[in-house]
Amino acid sequence: MDANTVFVVEDEGPVRAVIVEALERSGYQVIGFGDAAGALQQMEEMVPDLILLDMRMPVMDGFEFLSRLRANPAWVGVPVIVVSGLGEDLLKAIDARSAEALGVAGIFAKPFDIPTLLRYVRGTITRGPVLRPSQPTAS
Repeated sequence: MDANTVFVVEDEGPVRAVIVEALERSGYQVIGFGDAAGALQQMEEMVPDLILLDMRMPVMDGFEFLSRLRANPAWVGVPVIVVSGLGEDLLKAIDARSAEALGVAGIFAKPFDIPTLLRYVRGTITRGPVLRPSQPTAS
């Protein structure tokens, strides 16, 4: 069985390194990105099973990344777990309705517990796509 692929989109190098190492030790194929544009570019070649996304990054923030991700029908089902230092402001910005619309499977505020994050990653990948392309319903 092939390992699930996880993209870690995090501009803080030490935080990215900790997440990448923990995921690799858990058997995932992991690619880390220091910016959102690099992750979007890589998605033209490879679509991951899950994305861990920081929201506050230079050049392209997490909201813009999510908007571009969900605008592409090939990427609409990729689950995203937000990992960010925005804390309560983030929770206010991403209420349950907008989180569902953007396909956000979960939100982790920094600092976070690695074992809890790993359990959530495993559960999210097991559940599969968060959003599915609209399909006509049978009448």
